[in-house]
Amino acid sequence: MEHDEIQTRLRNLAFTAGIFGESLDQLASVTRPVHWKADEVIFREGDVGKALFLVEEGKVAVEVQRPASSETVTLLTVGRGQAFGWSSVFYARPKSASARAIEPTTALAIDARALTALFDKNPELGYTITRRLLQMVSERLKATRVQLLDVYSRPE
Repeated sequence: MEHDEIQTRLRNLAFTAGIFGESLDQLASVTRPVHWKADEVIFREGDVGKALFLVEEGKVAVEVQRPASSETVTLLTVGRGQAFGWSSVFYARPKSASARAIEPTTALAIDARALTALFDKNPELGYTITRRLLQMVSERLKATRVQLLDVYSRPE
């Protein structure tokens, strides 16, 4: 895929909207398109992540396995313009959840290690991406809190 096409695809996503010029060029240089079939596992709990994913089309379930059970629980569903795999950007530790395509899904995979190196070369880009990731994580923590309150406030 051509570099210019990846730039266009990045421009068309809410997460990367407003990133232009050299920053967009640098971001595109560490990004590649990916595609998953319905029900395909993207990564598993315990894997070490290597990419930040931006969904273009389709849906991805972020799931955890219940302790002492084979049952999985969906924590959230990620769709068009949303990101997942964010922890790979900040540290190379085992994943605390799995990700699975719910339907055929197209995304852009940003190499986490290369992205962090870009942050050092281009602090403005680093600030922009980090701020967007922090906002996303904050929103997800709030949603998780609401889910927990709902679970624990139900009468038995």
